[in-house]
Amino acid sequence: MGILDVLIDSPAVLASFAFSYYGSLSAPNDMVPTSDLSLRAYQLDPSFLWAPPAARASVFSWARDAFIAQSARSSQLFADLPDDCAGDVLEFLNETITRKDSLFIATHTPTPEAQAWFDSLIKAGLAVKFGLL
Repeated sequence: MGILDVLIDSPAVLASFAFSYYGSLSAPNDMVPTSDLSLRAYQLDPSFLWAPPAARASVFSWARDAFIAQSARSSQLFADLPDDCAGDVLEFLNETITRKDSLFIATHTPTPEAQAWFDSLIKAGLAVKFGLL
């Protein structure tokens, strides 16, 4: 089975692979096994234009949610909320990741390398969404 076949069958594998490749970003508890996925460095380009649309959407959805969680971390008002209330706020923002994962992302700082890749992923996701790529 080829990489594209795996991604067509299970689009979330691409987001899980990104987690495993950049483990310092954080690893969700419900990660899809990535043993069938073997990507080369050039395939980790943040636009993922080679991947099926559903797989790209899965990665960009995760990146959006992680961005929201990380942005919340920088807000003192959010930091002062109890975990239960913070989770409610993140759910209100229509996150697709679990409450536990979003709180984990909000409380852990990625490495500079992982943060740079994450930032480029957000930019590429917006560019793809608005047809700029």
